[in-house]
This record gives sequence, C-alpha cells and structure tokens, in this order.
Amino acid sequence: MRQEHLELFHAVAESGSITAGGQRLHLSQPAASKRLADLERSLGQRLVDRLPKRGVRLTPAGELLHAYTQRLGALLAQAERSLRGMANLESGRLAIGASSTIGTYLIPAAIATFRRNYPGIALDLRIGNSDAMLALLCDGRIDLACTEDDRRDLGDDVCIDPLGVDELVIICRPGHPLFEHPNLRATDLVRHPFILREPGSGTRTVFERALAQRGLHLEPDLVLGANEAVKLAVAHGDHCAPISGLAVAQELDTGVLARLDVADLTMHRELHRLRLRWRSEDLALRAFIGPLQAQSKRLRPDGPAATRAVASPGDGGTGR
Repeated sequence: MRQEHLELFHAVAESGSITAGGQRLHLSQPAASKRLADLERSLGQRLVDRLPKRGVRLTPAGELLHAYTQRLGALLAQAERSLRGMANLESGRLAIGASSTIGTYLIPAAIATFRRNYPGIALDLRIGNSDAMLALLCDGRIDLACTEDDRRDLGDDVCIDPLGVDELVIICRPGHPLFEHPNLRATDLVRHPFILREPGSGTRTVFERALAQRGLHLEPDLVLGANEAVKLAVAHGDHCAPISGLAVAQELDTGVLARLDVADLTMHRELHRLRLRWRSEDLALRAFIGPLQAQSKRLRPDGPAATRAVASPGDGGTGR
C-alpha cells in the first residue's frame, strides 16, 4: 500500500464520493478512480461499491481499512500537535545523566528552575558514576551527560563543554589524629585508613591521579558507592576521604566534619557537559543549559585549573 493510495481512499471514505475525495487531494475524477482501482488491485479485493446514482458505499474490507486510516489520521494530527508543542517548549522530554556529585548537589536546583519555566516538558535525571553516564550518552539513552573527571579518550563523537571547576577536599572527623598534624603532606595520608568511591568515580580518579603524580599509591580500607555514605562513615570513624567541596560544604560549616589542609595536595577538577556531536541539540536542551550554567556559578571560579582539570603543576598536581 502506498501512502497516496491510502490518502485517496480515506478522502473517498470520509466524503462518500470518489469525485469529492479526489477534489480534497486536487485530483480529477478519472485520476482518483484510477488511484482507488490501483489500491483495490494491490489488495486483491474491492473496498467500495459504486452506487448507481452517485457516491460509494464501503465494503466490509473498506470498513476495516477505513478504521485504520482514521487511526492513522488521528496519529498524524497528534504528531503535528506534539511537534508544535516541542517547538514552543510546551511539551517534550529531556533525559539528563549526571555523575554523583553534580547530580546530587548541582543539577536539582537547575531542574527546579527549568520546571517553573517549562512545566510541560518531562525531565528524566539519571545519577551514577562518570563511566556509567558516558555509556548512557553513547547509547543514545540520555541527551546530556554531566561528569566530574577529565576523560581524554572520548573520541570525536563526543562534544565537551566546560561546566565549572570543583575543588576536592580531604575530610575527617573533628578530633582525628591527622587534624592537628603540623605541616601535613600527602605522604602522611597514605599511612592512614581511607575511604574511596568505587572505580569509575570521578572523585576517585582525580585523587588517585594526584597521588600517582607524587609517586604515591593508596589502597582504600573501605569502598563506598555514594557521597552520603562516605560522609557518614567518616563522621563516625577514623577514616579520611577525598570528596567534592560541593558535597561537604554544609557539614564543614556546621562542624560535623573537618577538612584536612595538606600542604602539597591541592586538587581541582573541571566539570563537563557532554553531548553527542551528531545528535541535534533541541530547544528543550538549550533551555536547560541556562539554569544549569547559573547553578555552576556556585563553583570556585578561581581554581588553578580553571581550564585544565585536576591540580596545577605548581603544587605538584596533575595537569591534563
């Protein structure tokens, strides 16, 4: 069945006449009759009975096909309404993926602003480690990924835009033996029990890379898959842990946790927005970038790696 045949049949069925149906499609009566006959021949059965005086009556096969063309017409009309709604940002869907720190402490406020401005657009937020979000992006299951590490192996298909610069800090409980340590250095850290995030986490990647730059390696005493679990474990034990300054700002302000100042270990990381280069950036995604960038202003603008991730070479860190 060809589309023009179905369009003609639907017009005939709706108008009750081959002539009238043809006129709806700007076809002459002979051209409309031929097109209808071609459809009947391709299906091997008659769709209309030509009445003696004027007009047509649908056969049982015609009634069945008319039910389908009605549904098809309604579906096409719905598609047109939906597309117009998307163009006006009145409807649509946007899928965002974010690594744990960004997804928990940065994106929710951006989503709240976006929802106030565009309540008809459905938002789907996925949170996981950086590797998992990159996989979702490359599979086409999310429109935008926000990650916290400086991946260098993304290839030409992924477009990378800066989101902001985040500081990584080392935390412990107040009163921890290392808290009063004079002139604390990275070599002192590796002799104490540490909690790290799971492999693939941006936080862990940046921390381990900074240690490796100094010729150091640390085996974690405990591996936890969420920042909140890390904070609770540190607050109630003798472990230390690297964590985003975003994730721990409130606990440091209230004294629930303490920050260790390590003389030769200052870590910053660039946060990124990732999208597939070949995938069109629709209006909803562009509209979301505004409130996301507004929230990113909460991040430190003056980190030593403002355009390059991790720590600056001047304090022994890793450049990109």
